[in-house]
Amino acid sequence: MRKLTTFYLVRHGETMWNKEQRLQGWLDSPLSENGILQTEKLRDHLKNISFTAAFSSSSGRAKETMQILLTERQLPINYEDNLREIFLGDWQGKKVEDIMTSHSDYELYTDYPGQFVATHTESFDTVTERAMFSLKKIAEKYPENNVLIVSHAVTIKCIINAILGRNVDQLWAEPFINGTSVTIIEQVDQQWLVKEIGNIQHLQ
Repeated sequence: MRKLTTFYLVRHGETMWNKEQRLQGWLDSPLSENGILQTEKLRDHLKNISFTAAFSSSSGRAKETMQILLTERQLPINYEDNLREIFLGDWQGKKVEDIMTSHSDYELYTDYPGQFVATHTESFDTVTERAMFSLKKIAEKYPENNVLIVSHAVTIKCIINAILGRNVDQLWAEPFINGTSVTIIEQVDQQWLVKEIGNIQHLQ
């Protein structure tokens, strides 16, 4: 019997630190006014899709996004540490412009991910392993269902890269994962498929 689980992977809405070009990682900041508006637009866009389960990163910005998305639904939220953003060590809480002047490896992280060596941060491989572990576990529990997930840009990029079987050098391939963008992936009889990446139709 054919089993199909469809995941709607949503990046959290814009945060105050996103506006300030400040890296978050495992640290946090609340949604901005724009981030709240983005999320409300996505909620309306998804209103006709029936979800059986909802899973959110345990970070506050993801929780806040999910709570808005489920405002008109009676659906419990499951919080998963494995769906958190990449841990960014010494860079967390700092502005990108300051990091670029004091950390030479930041350019490798942003432009040459295949050459980036994680010393004070989490590696891309580790993010991929924990995120895929979580998705596989969810798929086993909810076969033949639609599942809503709120996560983060790098984590979603790692999931996409893993499913497409791409090298880490291609991690930042377009399209970009914008705030409240929707990436749709499916597990069909144990096979993973990417159906859509970074859709922001609701913002246009």
